[in-house]
Amino acid sequence: MSSKGDLDEGLTPLRATVVEYEHKPSECTIHPVDPPEGGQTTAWITAEEGSYVALATTR
Repeated sequence: MSSKGDLDEGLTPLRATVVEYEHKPSECTIHPVDPPEGGQTTAWITAEEGSYVALATTR
């Protein structure tokens, strides 16, 4: 049986950054805290406000 420590091994720490715009939907970008060289734009996920769903509604 694995422990929580085992589950965390090898995982990359992530950060969520929200950018609010005046005339378009806000964006939330999830990205590595310290991305590897060359990985600054390849390991990011961005979503516009209004495109998210509550976790409870998808289960």
